[in-house]
Amino acid sequence: MKGKWLVLLGICFAATTSAQPNRAPQTKLDARQDTAIVKSLFFAGLQDKLSENYVKAAESFNKILAIDPDNAAVYFELATVNYRQNKMQEAEAAIKKATELETNNVWYWKFLVEMYKRKGDMNALITVFNELIRLDPNNDSYYYDRSNAWLLADKPAEAAKGYDELEKKFGPSTELTAARQRMSGNGATGEKKLSNADSLEELKKAKVLEPNNFEIDLAIADAYKAQKNSKEANNALQSAFANSAMPIEQQVKIIMMLFTGTKNVQRMNDAKGLAEIAVKTHPDNVAVKAIYAEVLYQQGDLQGALKQFQEVLKMNDQLFKAWEQTINIQVKLNAFKEAIQTADQALTLYPNQGVLYYYLALAYQGNGQKAEALTQIKAALQLDAENAVYKELYEGLK
Repeated sequence: MKGKWLVLLGICFAATTSAQPNRAPQTKLDARQDTAIVKSLFFAGLQDKLSENYVKAAESFNKILAIDPDNAAVYFELATVNYRQNKMQEAEAAIKKATELETNNVWYWKFLVEMYKRKGDMNALITVFNELIRLDPNNDSYYYDRSNAWLLADKPAEAAKGYDELEKKFGPSTELTAARQRMSGNGATGEKKLSNADSLEELKKAKVLEPNNFEIDLAIADAYKAQKNSKEANNALQSAFANSAMPIEQQVKIIMMLFTGTKNVQRMNDAKGLAEIAVKTHPDNVAVKAIYAEVLYQQGDLQGALKQFQEVLKMNDQLFKAWEQTINIQVKLNAFKEAIQTADQALTLYPNQGVLYYYLALAYQGNGQKAEALTQIKAALQLDAENAVYKELYEGLK
């Protein structure tokens, strides 16, 4: 389906390590020494990143930038390791610098898409899609995504113009017609302007003709949302989620949009209900079960969330976030012995993740094993010496 948000996949490419000809040297090393050191540090950083030792990887990349401050590839790698440590501000600064240095690198702009999606910064996201369209004007998905961002930014007129531009370049299509219908009266395009009610009636007629079309359910949900009828909007979403043809990625994104950053009880309950339907529709899908577990955790249902995260790990033990949340919840539930066992298992897979040593230290502390707790928090600090939370626990255990 067109119009989906982009999903950034793993990227691997070589760094540009040649000396800059018109730039004053940053160290006393000559150009050949600079280049050799940069190459060595870069590949050391890549190796640490692959082994998920992100703190050490960041150290290598920052050392490169002290020598070669205009190395876009290194800024990209630094953004990646910061992103994986949830250091969003640092990640954004690094990737924006990369795009300034290499304005035609499509992968840097795609990374920014992920950053702004996560922040919910639709206006910034629109500017990035403009750049992607500049670089790849024949990729219609960028036009759809830009109009989606305009709609989420409450700019239906701009979204309509975006759809007009898309039609002018690529011609009419069923996908474009559906996208316009989903605007649900937020700014109808062309000469035919429909009110919210008219648009909804048209969609209901379409639903009768195509009862198994989840796209129509989603459009109906948007129409009800435009009328501020959250109950009927949620009913339409539930109908779409019960349809196995609806892409799992789309379901996960909708659930995340509902519960991320909100304290609204109704939105959280709606997210939970949709997640439950998604799990029933796709019982063997790890992503669906993981998002359901996260919703339960956000609602404070620790026992329910723990059960779901443990099931996730049975299905796939390579999901770091599931390990982290499982241990976190066990500690919160004072299940310290179980948390110690889980952390030990997780560390066999992720020995360079400081947060696992931190949770293990908390578990040992809760279990009355102060010496073991101190050992573990020291290990966490070796991986992230500036972490204020780790320092606080260390001071309390000394």
